[in-house]
Amino acid sequence: MDKTIEKTRADRELQAGGDVDPWLSVLELCGNQLRENSGRQRADDPVEKRVCSRSYTLKQAARLAGVNPATLRQAAKELALDSFLDPRGKMRFPVYSFKPTAADPDLREMIAGYERLLTSELSTALGMNSQRLKRQLSDAGLPVKNLTWQDVRGWWNLPETFAEFNQLLDQKAEITPDGKSRRKRASRSRRKRRQEAKKKLRNRLIDAFPMWQKAYREHQQLYLHIGEPNSGKTHDALQALKEAGSGWYLAPLRLLAYEIFDRLNGEGVACSLLTGEEYIPVEGARITAATIEMFNAAESGACVIVDEAQMLADADRGWAWTRALMESAAPEMHVIGPPTARRLIEVLAEAAEIPCELVEHQRLAPIALAERPFTLETLPRSTILVAFSRRAVLDLKMKLERLGRAVSVVYGSLPPEVRRRQADRFAAGETEICIATDAVGMGLNLPADVVCFYDVEKFDGKNDRRLYPSEVRQIGGRAGRYGMSTTGLIAAMSGPDLDVIRELYAQEPAELSFARVAPTVDDLDLIPGNLAEQLAQWAELQSIPEALRAVITTADLDERIELAKMLSDDEVRRLGLASALQLVNAPTRKSTRIYWQDCAYMILEGYQIPLPPAAPSPIDDGGDLDATESSIACADIYLWLSRRREFSQFCEAHAQVREERREWSLSIDEALLRQLNTARRCRACGAPLPSRHRYRICENCFSRRRF
Repeated sequence: MDKTIEKTRADRELQAGGDVDPWLSVLELCGNQLRENSGRQRADDPVEKRVCSRSYTLKQAARLAGVNPATLRQAAKELALDSFLDPRGKMRFPVYSFKPTAADPDLREMIAGYERLLTSELSTALGMNSQRLKRQLSDAGLPVKNLTWQDVRGWWNLPETFAEFNQLLDQKAEITPDGKSRRKRASRSRRKRRQEAKKKLRNRLIDAFPMWQKAYREHQQLYLHIGEPNSGKTHDALQALKEAGSGWYLAPLRLLAYEIFDRLNGEGVACSLLTGEEYIPVEGARITAATIEMFNAAESGACVIVDEAQMLADADRGWAWTRALMESAAPEMHVIGPPTARRLIEVLAEAAEIPCELVEHQRLAPIALAERPFTLETLPRSTILVAFSRRAVLDLKMKLERLGRAVSVVYGSLPPEVRRRQADRFAAGETEICIATDAVGMGLNLPADVVCFYDVEKFDGKNDRRLYPSEVRQIGGRAGRYGMSTTGLIAAMSGPDLDVIRELYAQEPAELSFARVAPTVDDLDLIPGNLAEQLAQWAELQSIPEALRAVITTADLDERIELAKMLSDDEVRRLGLASALQLVNAPTRKSTRIYWQDCAYMILEGYQIPLPPAAPSPIDDGGDLDATESSIACADIYLWLSRRREFSQFCEAHAQVREERREWSLSIDEALLRQLNTARRCRACGAPLPSRHRYRICENCFSRRRF
């Protein structure tokens, strides 16, 4: 379709003064190729219709590939197939990339490799009884349950392709007088039974969905603080919390909870700190600054502040914001967020029958867009330089230090204590420039005159994409903090990038579409299968009451499912479902899963969990920095487990681990003060890698391996 038509349509929507359709944010992921039988598109077609005509749903794509939807979902994750979630939370596949994939026999067979096989089907194909087959599978070290086609492809004279396997099954199945195989009839019958069972299960889960209308709602008042960054929202909400005398401040980051903890105690208001890894009680404190997952709704106090409410829509952690908003029993609630969150919060408040009063805030310091781009040499003092990867941040740190600039860095995997020290040096003027990822957009109180974008694209875990207007406003809004700097300037590092920033800043950001919910133990108890299957099926069923389906969707459980797969059925049974669910909620990432598994094994055996791997000392290069950050991430898992009632008895060395973690954090901070060589090198030939290079080997080595 003509891109000019798309742009004209988007321009008309903006000029009409309305909010940008949330479907626009995924339209650019779809490409221009239309789905077969989708009809001709017109310039005035709704954006949602255009997205649907250029992409396949999970079921449509699965039919095209000749596999089950669950198979394709797993294959999409394992094979990194192009896919995205639409504003309704449904998985979609762009026609331009998936259609050739499904037509390619090799790629189609790779997808089919994840298809689950029944032992009855395999025994029919092999012509052996099921008991003998199970022994043969066991002898070969293959699973009897959860067997996939790629596990057995080509074994025992089986065909090399899934299509040939299905043909073999049809040949070996008994043919009925009407010419149809019993296998196909049985398959249809099983599918119908499965669909009926799913429908019943979904209805039971919907019946178990929490009722948010509470008797105390008539005595409750929600104040919705809406405004751009640097508009005084948090200041006003904290004043209300201090006047109430008891309650919670709930933050997305430990760093932000620390900041409020320090601020309130510095003002003479006793405040304790509670995060997933530590608890610092303060004598006489009736207020707690906490990361939002730690909120205890049963002890809400007189006032609860929910900060950064746009996180309601976060696929991974949004459930914690939904729970805090809908389960808080405090008479007074203050919810803080950008204009994009307003409609969603108001709808949720109405659904829970919480009286809601809007408090609109105007930006306190003026902000402008730069007239010309900056270079590394011309960046002014008091600038936050924003890049979107840890690698780019460290690469820019080296380049700026070689130019004689004093630099602080802030990125997501940096320990909160180090981020705080780095930010404090920048705030005190000890460093001229703070290089940061988009973590800087989450409430850090930095006195920046300029926010300069090094990139206008970011990798979101699946695709490289252009920044959203909401991201430009949230991050750029950190420039010109009221009372800390006189004005704010948003800039970029090249002319074309500055044009993009101007365009995005001028657009109205799309409103948030959905808040997230996560499963409870009672939900999973209703679902058959092992823990990984229970979590996956809960997410797939989307068991949301009809009245809330337009604003609520399920959380992304991918990491929890990966951890659950590392536990056997017997191990889950020994732990108990509640403890097993708690265990897979631990703060892991791909690089720390093995340490988590070691911890789980020792808990199951009744022993003390292993200490985190020791960090290198001193930190001399980028490899040492990586290793130290990994050690701290493992220490975070240890300390998180030590704070859980179910596992604390296995974490007697928590004081030692806390001290080691503190020392490792200090060593990172000291290393970052030096001109540390963090340049990445090709693992094959040792050549330096560009800062934007995403892979571990250089292009030359990749070409040699490929050709």
